[in-house]
Amino acid sequence: MRYITIIILLLSVLPLTAQDNLENSFSIELSKKIFPKFTIALEEDFRLRDNFQEIDRFSTTLEISYRACNHLKAGGAYNLINYNHPSKDWETRHRYYFYLTGSYKLRRFTFSLRERFQSTYRVHVKETAKRANPKLYLRSRLKVEYDIRRSAFEPFASVEWYNTLNNPQGNSMDRLKYIIGSSYKLNKKHALQLYYRYVNFTDDDESNGKQMLGLGYTRKF
Repeated sequence: MRYITIIILLLSVLPLTAQDNLENSFSIELSKKIFPKFTIALEEDFRLRDNFQEIDRFSTTLEISYRACNHLKAGGAYNLINYNHPSKDWETRHRYYFYLTGSYKLRRFTFSLRERFQSTYRVHVKETAKRANPKLYLRSRLKVEYDIRRSAFEPFASVEWYNTLNNPQGNSMDRLKYIIGSSYKLNKKHALQLYYRYVNFTDDDESNGKQMLGLGYTRKF
């Protein structure tokens, strides 16, 4: 009953903070260590936009990661996205990415830097002189987490910058993403995560919501 109450309270926060073009994300991730240092994870993500009024997307991600040591992690994933374009129709996207994350723990703080190469192919979308397909990005993320003593809460904050790799009009950093939130460990295998996300720029191939509230659930086997 305690866990159910926490979930209900977290869900109730989302509509109370709603504003124009606010997006919402609900995700479930299941993970399992398949070999020593290797973990496989499956995530389902469902997003709404315009304050719960319209479906934005739903997606499935299959990821494999390798923990080389306490300070270094590598991985790759495939992401199938079904996106409800605001001015067109439903669009299928095939995304894959590879990443390398380095982390360092200082007392109760954990600092990490992740570099991620990403490719997104949009089905039935033609390349033009202004638009590449697939779109290639290098996404760099700096994150800090704090382990509160004798608490199930673990707050975090991150900033991520997107650098284009094949923009026909010239490559540059074209957006920044800021996230602040907290995870809550129900026990060793179950956890919740609530966060607020702000993106400073969106383009014609994305929805117009710069702000998002997200709620996630993770289960380790």
